[in-house]
Amino acid sequence: MDWTAWIGWGTLALIPAFLALDLVHRAKNYKRPRWYRLRGLLMAVAVIGGSFGLASVWEQVLVFPTLFDLSAMNVFAALGITILVYEFFHYWYHRAAHRFNWLWLGAHQTHHSTESHDAFGANYTSPLDFVIFGSLPILVAVPLLGVPPLAGALFGAWITFNAMFQHANMRTPRWLGYIIERPESHSLHHATGVHKYNYSDLPLWDMVFGTFRNPRYFADEVGFYQGASARVPEMFAFKDVSKPPRKDDEKTTRILPTTSIIEAQQAA
Repeated sequence: MDWTAWIGWGTLALIPAFLALDLVHRAKNYKRPRWYRLRGLLMAVAVIGGSFGLASVWEQVLVFPTLFDLSAMNVFAALGITILVYEFFHYWYHRAAHRFNWLWLGAHQTHHSTESHDAFGANYTSPLDFVIFGSLPILVAVPLLGVPPLAGALFGAWITFNAMFQHANMRTPRWLGYIIERPESHSLHHATGVHKYNYSDLPLWDMVFGTFRNPRYFADEVGFYQGASARVPEMFAFKDVSKPPRKDDEKTTRILPTTSIIEAQQAA
């Protein structure tokens, strides 16, 4: 195998590695509903399998010339440009997924329903969110920038590492939050009653657009409420599950951030 293939398999191994780490080390113990880890594991398997399928589909579609051509550029220079450009688009899609109700309900609320901040929630996602988040790096790397294969493989490793690392239940030094998204920073993004800030894997874009936060500690609670993550069929059907179901079956509304909670998180 060449280096590209080795990096690809190594990237794939990051997912079970972080899942295993979560089983033996936890910096903060969150209360988890029954079958939480099993659902997270099944989602991770679905994401791994779906990634191969999504890549195959785009391989058949992307047959036209690239807009830019970085194929002759130094691998690490091309990688740096690709990360910078991708994270810009990632930032704005991620922010839009929180801003527009139809996109939140149809795509992103599933990911934010998890009651624990850990690796088992990293791939907890809806089909629509998976397709969008999974397609974005392919579209940036291939038809937009035309990166060399080795840079593309390293770019895939960057995305997978960040997706797993920022959900890991492990303490990290605060200075790291100015370079990449820390688990503590991402827990604020998932914090109950907050669900905002820190949209990019690259803090630079959050700094530029005023959404950067770098808390010292993990959020006390994440997700919506105990049991929300189990309402998968409803979330996949674009239904709002941000509040517990009521006996009178009244229509519920989405949880919005409260000033007191946000201020408390910022002061942490």
